[in-house]
Amino acid sequence: MTNARFPSGPSRVRRRTAGLLFLAGLVPYLAIGGALSGRVTPARAQDPAAANPLPRILGKTKEYCQRLSLASLDFICRERIDERQFSPPLRLFSTMATPGRRRVTSVSLEYDYQLVRKGESIEEKRVLLKENRQPRNEPDAVLKTKLYKHKYLVYGPVGLLGEYWQPKHSYAYVGEENVEGEKAFLVDASPWGPPEPSLLYGKVWIRERDFAVVKIEWDQRSLGNYEKVLQMAKSVGPQAEPRISIVGYYGVEKNGLRFLDRLTIHEDYESGGGLFRVSETTVLYKDYRFFVVETEVRY
Repeated sequence: MTNARFPSGPSRVRRRTAGLLFLAGLVPYLAIGGALSGRVTPARAQDPAAANPLPRILGKTKEYCQRLSLASLDFICRERIDERQFSPPLRLFSTMATPGRRRVTSVSLEYDYQLVRKGESIEEKRVLLKENRQPRNEPDAVLKTKLYKHKYLVYGPVGLLGEYWQPKHSYAYVGEENVEGEKAFLVDASPWGPPEPSLLYGKVWIRERDFAVVKIEWDQRSLGNYEKVLQMAKSVGPQAEPRISIVGYYGVEKNGLRFLDRLTIHEDYESGGGLFRVSETTVLYKDYRFFVVETEVRY
């Protein structure tokens, strides 16, 4: 697994906290939710005559991401991870029986997860509590997932809508949807020009009443070393196409900031008119204990 590449300079910490995903084994590094009204860049979005809400959405979410990226944080929560691999792949939406026996490889992990952000320092720590339902007590534990690894996911919104990253995206306002009972704007973020290696993009749901990010669906093409994902598809079938879904739900709120409550990853491939699932991962976050959530922006 290669190391993440972060921009240098005085805003290095703000730039790097974009939420990272790593795919173990398959891919060395992955840089981890109406009618179209047209794609615009942030510069065009400043036109007051634009007949869509996108300019205001981008401005307000930039402010939200600034508060998130500069906030002092100290919290602990329970992190539960369940992984399943299917061999041969599981055919979805089909009643046809698969010949032979299917092997399902499962991994279950439970941690106490802590994130501390103070000044320019960001630190994640884990205590392993259970592994495959067996009690453990391992301080300073590594993330023992077999498929995907993740890092700094609380900062996922920053990588799509933060001040540093907005000029690198082209945005389209898609419409409104309900996310867990609340109205949200749906915005599509794609690269503006050739994407740099660390650029994340996809769909983002922004709560209408306060412009907080409540859901992100990262585009599979923004995953680092995507060519290796395509190579994996060939093992499923000669014409197989990857359909990897990575969705984060920011369902926990504290002092106006949203924190992740679940992440789902479905590794699917389309082949021969069917959809086949190779693996699925669910990460749940609960029982948050907040010690510091200081959102005052200092200049």
